[in-house]
Amino acid sequence: MTTYVATDAEAYERSMGRWSRMLAAEFVRECGLPAGASLLDAGCGTGALAEAILLRDPTARIAGIDISEAFVGAAQARVPGAAFRVGDVMHLVDADGSYDAALSLLVLQFVPDRVRALRELRRVTRKGGLVAVAMWDFIGGFPFLRSFMDTVAALLPDEGEAFRARYHGDAIGAPGRMSALFAEAGLDAAERDIAIRQTLSSFSDWWEPWELGQGIAGAFVAALDVPQRDAVREAARRAYLGGGSDGPRSFIAVARLAPARVPG
Repeated sequence: MTTYVATDAEAYERSMGRWSRMLAAEFVRECGLPAGASLLDAGCGTGALAEAILLRDPTARIAGIDISEAFVGAAQARVPGAAFRVGDVMHLVDADGSYDAALSLLVLQFVPDRVRALRELRRVTRKGGLVAVAMWDFIGGFPFLRSFMDTVAALLPDEGEAFRARYHGDAIGAPGRMSALFAEAGLDAAERDIAIRQTLSSFSDWWEPWELGQGIAGAFVAALDVPQRDAVREAARRAYLGGGSDGPRSFIAVARLAPARVPG
């Protein structure tokens, strides 16, 4: 079974990075962070969240961690004012209460022990501080990727259906899932949606970044043999066109936000 691949920062930016950048700005706005706050960007990726934070508040003090060395390097180059390191959100090295807020954008779905990760975010955040997580609603709120998943599940009943089930059968971005995880970690989160809109210029703009092998869809495509890949590409092309001509398509994407204050 393919999983999330994070080895090439430039390729990631062409595929999912453009979505992350748009979402990061809304995530920061929704969090309402105080000026000059000390922040942990847990699962920093290529630096989209840290960049959005500093654009809103240049006085913020940001530490970022990610399990991908390639992504950490890209984040540091992108946001030199922050301090990034390779690290695991389930095993943070920071002391208790180190930060005013611990934020995690588009990460929790891919963490093996999500409750442990949330407990770590709570531990390193001061009393009264903010722990906030956002994750795509893969099932009902991410139609550009849902279209791909449904296509491969119909075309490849074994590996395609297993791929879809991996992300739809345990989709923590669905309403109610993150608040339940937060409760297990001793946090009271009131979920809400964040919506963005992205316009893709053509089918190639939609498809070709996945051939670079990053993220979840990219990893799946890269693992296919050539005949399977060709068949999936053609089926995905028809899904994108939807009976019309090639050209721009505009997609709504919805993420589920779960913010919580650390009890005093």
